[in-house]
This record gives sequence, C-alpha cells and structure tokens, in this order.
Amino acid sequence: MLSLQIDDARLSDLEPWHAGQLAGLFRAHGADFYDWLPWEAFEDVEAARGFLDSFVKGRGEGTRRLYGIWVDDELVGGTLFPSINARSRVAEAGVFLAASARGRGIVTRAVAAMLDWAFVERGLHRVEWRCAPGNHASRRVAERLGFTHEGTLREVFPVRDERQDLEVWSLLAREWNGVPQQS
Repeated sequence: MLSLQIDDARLSDLEPWHAGQLAGLFRAHGADFYDWLPWEAFEDVEAARGFLDSFVKGRGEGTRRLYGIWVDDELVGGTLFPSINARSRVAEAGVFLAASARGRGIVTRAVAAMLDWAFVERGLHRVEWRCAPGNHASRRVAERLGFTHEGTLREVFPVRDERQDLEVWSLLAREWNGVPQQS
C-alpha cells in the first residue's frame, strides 16, 4: 500500500471501502470531470465500488493502479495507471482533481511520485499521458514533468456522445530526472 504526504495532501491507494467517498466526489464534481473522462455514473456507491474493485484486481495482477488524493481527510481526486503492460514495460498515467484543489501543485507532485515508482521501482521504460487538446491543466502537468508531445489521435476518445481528439505525450525512463523540487 502506498501512502505519501504532499504538503497538506495525502496520496494513498483507493480501496473498495472508499466507494462512498468516491461516489460523493463524483456527485459533487462529476460534471467537471466528465468533460474529460470516458467514464461516468460513479455517483452511485455500487458503481464506484465496482470501479474500485477493478483496480484492486488490476493491482494484484500488476496491470493497474489507482490512488486517492485527500486534503484534510476529504477525497478531492485521484491519480491512476489505467494500464500497465509489464511485457512492453509501458504504462499510461492519468488524473482527476476537484477544482477546489487545483493550482497548488498537488497533481504534479503526485504524478511525479508515480513516475518515480514506475521507472525506479517497477522498471518501466515508458509512461504515456493522454489528454484532450482542450484540457489545458492536464497538458501543463505533462509539460512540467518533461513529457514529450508525440501527436494527436483524431476522434478516438469517446466522451458522452461526442468523439474527441486525444493528445499522446510520453516520458522515457532515461528522460526522468526524478521528483521536481518545490519552488
């Protein structure tokens, strides 16, 4: 189990017993999240529990990870590896964060800790970051952490009833300089 303190925020594994908190987060902020995420309906506790169960199973298989971000014991977001391919040593990273917790560098430092784990502990070769071109906050995280924009996949990302373009960013193990110092 991972638990990491980042200033006033705590990053730790999201577990099935957090389903009520996750459902509450999506009830409060889902409209904002759903502009950029391909999944919906986690306002319901059982749906949230099913989502969390899939990540617990993936964590056991080494194919997925999901961490919650808490500020003052309130779940405000999450960071995740929706896919980890041990054979190719490639993973995808992603995030979701309540607007009230943005702009404090929490996501950048949380993802940096994940990258450290991926490259140093897990021995991955490449981590990808994917986001819609209009998701400027997500793009800034990728840029701050040294990811390279490789291109844009056209209309590949279904969000609600609309297909969005998807930018692909990557960072290779040899490019990773470690967790950035706070400024």
